[in-house]
Amino acid sequence: MKRVYSTESVALAWHMRNVLEQHHIDAVVKNEQLFSIAGEMPITECLAEVWVKHNLDFRHAENIIREIEAGGEIEGEDWKCVRCGEQNVGNFAVCWNCQHSHDEERED
Repeated sequence: MKRVYSTESVALAWHMRNVLEQHHIDAVVKNEQLFSIAGEMPITECLAEVWVKHNLDFRHAENIIREIEAGGEIEGEDWKCVRCGEQNVGNFAVCWNCQHSHDEERED
């Protein structure tokens, strides 16, 4: 496992982890409970961290996080869900209506 991201915000750490999971990168959040002891320990030891489970995913995860921090959106073409027929914005990985994965459609 390799640390790919750290932040003072537990919510932001979970957001980054969720984004990585949407890109099929297994990740975990560590130190999410340590913010309560900040001050007793150095703040750098209490930051919420996102770790990728497989070292081979590290560079890809790092690029995704860098893109998010730069304010850019990962965009694609708008798509229509094959399960429910709803129209979805290109940067949605799953259908907003039925939660069917757009990646599953590509594999079919």
